[in-house]
Amino acid sequence: MQLAEERRQAIVEAVEQEGRVLATELAQRLHTSEDTIRRDLRDLDAAGLLRRVHGGAVRRGAAPSFGERMEAELPRKNALARMLRDCVRPGDTVLIDAGSTNLALARLLEDGQAATVVTNSPQVALALGDFRRTRVVLLGGTYHAAQGAVMGAWTLAELQQLRADLCIVGICALDPERGLATEDAEEATIKSAMLAGSTRRAAAVLNERLFDKASFLFGRLAELDHLVLEADAPPDTIARLRESHPDLDIQLAAKARP
Repeated sequence: MQLAEERRQAIVEAVEQEGRVLATELAQRLHTSEDTIRRDLRDLDAAGLLRRVHGGAVRRGAAPSFGERMEAELPRKNALARMLRDCVRPGDTVLIDAGSTNLALARLLEDGQAATVVTNSPQVALALGDFRRTRVVLLGGTYHAAQGAVMGAWTLAELQQLRADLCIVGICALDPERGLATEDAEEATIKSAMLAGSTRRAAAVLNERLFDKASFLFGRLAELDHLVLEADAPPDTIARLRESHPDLDIQLAAKARP
């Protein structure tokens, strides 16, 4: 049996050699569970030996670009996006937040499925660029490459004038007690305004973001109407969420296709 110290040393060496590793791949490589790998990554991050990011880890000081994130774990994100797509109703004005899972959703939408799509993500707008029956509106603001989003006072002012039928918000961390959070204060302000200006609210969450920690809260879990989780989300977590938030529509995505 592999000792914990040996496993963690193997993780550190993989990060140093490859620059970025995924928790799912490490679990397969080291013949252990993803939960064990995530605990290892948390401890190694706290020890300053790597930087834990959503889905895995990178060398300390090196954060993956949005371009890298939007192509990572695509089968899992596509499975979540297919469920999010069912939240869109004909005639809706849909506000789609920036994020790699939401970009996967944009790629699945059909022209005319919504009346209008409003987004703070240039990548989402480009994914819908050929639409004719659906109007596509890109919010103004200062572009932040790390988040793949426009943000700032201009963006906030435009959001405060908008009333959307459906908001699909990106979540960096979800904790049933603390709520919905992100690592950037300005981003949290934008997400909070999105929730406030929408009639219905939906989000999809990868397993590694459940019970994760992020510094800046932007909403309560009770503010969501629909939450999509992965097919293999921990059953005890699902049960806990349903017990603490009985009015929240929690759906499980189909198993990710390779």
